[in-house]
Amino acid sequence: MYEELAIFELSIWLGLSAWIANATPVLGGGGRPIDGGRNFRDGHRILGNGKTVRGFIVGMVFGTLTGLGQFLATPYLRPILSMFVTITPEMDYVLSISIPVAFLMSLGALIGDLIGSFIKRRVNVKSGDSSPFLDQMGFIIMALIFAVPLMMPSPVFVMILILTTLGVHWLSNAAGYLLGLKKNPW
Repeated sequence: MYEELAIFELSIWLGLSAWIANATPVLGGGGRPIDGGRNFRDGHRILGNGKTVRGFIVGMVFGTLTGLGQFLATPYLRPILSMFVTITPEMDYVLSISIPVAFLMSLGALIGDLIGSFIKRRVNVKSGDSSPFLDQMGFIIMALIFAVPLMMPSPVFVMILILTTLGVHWLSNAAGYLLGLKKNPW
């Protein structure tokens, strides 16, 4: 039982920098849109007003700082975790998040969000409107893809992370809405 719980917790640990990078751009408080207000050849905005340079930078900073915190905490967490489970090499691999991995996961999460926004504009979904797969899965999948050059966790961690992201994404957006940081609860 403890081993399954440890795998679940480490899956969350794996996605933490991407989740933080994806959730914190709203703290940037607007600013210049990444697309500069320009339209694509289809006449619709390239990304929309919600994707700003300041928000992208805020997401990168907070996501990477999360990775720094993970890196600094790992030597203290490893002995605590080992009191409850035998740490397998796969567990230790995920526990040992490096700062470059956190940077790449943060960058991937934000690029994934931009790609989702671009696709939503192409299929005529307005900025801020919900698009479940693109909003909830695009950022985490791109974060994992960007991290592959430096880290490739086992499929069990990836699947748990993806499934957990669905619930966590919904909860974090609802919280952001209730706190007045987001215009919509999705």
